[in-house]
Amino acid sequence: MSESLLTRFNFMVEVDVSGYGGDEGLAQGGPHAARSAFSEVTGLELNIEMTALREGGYNKGVRQLPGKVTSPVLVLKRGVTLDDAFWAWIRRCTDGTFPLPYVSGAITAFGPEGEAGEPRATWSFVNGLVTTVESSEL
Repeated sequence: MSESLLTRFNFMVEVDVSGYGGDEGLAQGGPHAARSAFSEVTGLELNIEMTALREGGYNKGVRQLPGKVTSPVLVLKRGVTLDDAFWAWIRRCTDGTFPLPYVSGAITAFGPEGEAGEPRATWSFVNGLVTTVESSEL
């Protein structure tokens, strides 16, 4: 397959190895060798849990204090990869052997022109694992 195939998608995913084992195949050829592209990504958000604090003497209302920060599950939809190491990583996540192949990486968003254009935004993630893989309906 041609590398130009990845230029038709809106999101590019680059994966770095964790150093804990089980994901060595993703790093063949350099620090960002394992690449794939996706049409849709969800879960690019952070949620801050707020705690209400009522103080005596403060009559303007209840103060909101920031607490725990969480993020939803990252979902990558309608994707393609030119790297067999991604499928090896998926098999490694689901075969039940240890250590689990946690990976970190980055998701880069492009405009309507795809990867041929300039990146619009980049998000990083850490300790990622595969939880679900779904094939397209035939």
